[in-house]
Amino acid sequence: MSLRVLTVTNTYPTAQTPGDTPSIKDQVEALAERGVQVDLLRIDRRSRTNYLRAAADVLRRALARAPYDLVHGYYGYCGLAARFQWRYPVVVTFRGSDLLDAREARIGRLVARWADGVIVMSEAMREASGRPDAHVIPFGVNPNVFTWRPKEEARRELGLPEDQSLVLFPWDPARPVKRYDLAEEVVRRVRAAGREVRLVTVHDQPHPVVARYMNACDAMLLTSRHEGSPVAVREALASHLPIVATDVGDVRAMLEGVEQSYVAPADPAVLADYLGRVLERGARANGSARIATADVGWAADRVLEVYHQVLNGESSMARQIP
Repeated sequence: MSLRVLTVTNTYPTAQTPGDTPSIKDQVEALAERGVQVDLLRIDRRSRTNYLRAAADVLRRALARAPYDLVHGYYGYCGLAARFQWRYPVVVTFRGSDLLDAREARIGRLVARWADGVIVMSEAMREASGRPDAHVIPFGVNPNVFTWRPKEEARRELGLPEDQSLVLFPWDPARPVKRYDLAEEVVRRVRAAGREVRLVTVHDQPHPVVARYMNACDAMLLTSRHEGSPVAVREALASHLPIVATDVGDVRAMLEGVEQSYVAPADPAVLADYLGRVLERGARANGSARIATADVGWAADRVLEVYHQVLNGESSMARQIP
């Protein structure tokens, strides 16, 4: 018998916003391939009022005895909306800031306490959640999209110059947590040292476009203040793209033993030194083997295991009310 799940999320790709966390869409589709029937409730995150509307919608469905086996909220506030009823068990996937940002962590920990099953992106997030039984299941990579392809071919397709070093920043520069200003300063220092280098930003684009940029660029620069388990790092590894990153989330563990990739403190001079070394050498990274088993299918299988554990009453801290 297949499971029926109400999925509550504040990010999901649409025709207008194709880059709005496509990893969630990949996971939902992989779960559907495994027989899970998914109903999607998408919250417009631009207003907190919309979370209240979503909570009321979830409650309405519960009172109407809609035939769900459980509710899965992606992100802390979505988990709060999902928990606005007690008819169905609730699984919450925390993505990063909902447990690691000081402004959101209090709500995140409360939601984690109320959830029947908790999924996090990294060991640090498990500790932050207050749930030792939380499952570490980072989003998987789609190996059919993110793979090595010739750099020259990708640059021609994207209309990018072939005589410059290109450094990829695949996040929204307007998000303060990503520290685009630090990335700009790092690249400025590399340029001042005499290298022709350009910082390339790409966000709100579908996965195939992002993958093409990863093929086209010489390195990826991650300067975030904090992260859970950045899927862009795994996508870059699958694409053999060298990475220079601040020491956030599980990035250090992901890059352990990977050539042409470095983890450093958030010091522009140190980051610029490492980035300069990567660009000077000009080789691709060798990290694809590290994420070979952590694809979309692997993550979906683990999430499905969590569903069954929750439905079988195996969650050791389920339904605690303060």
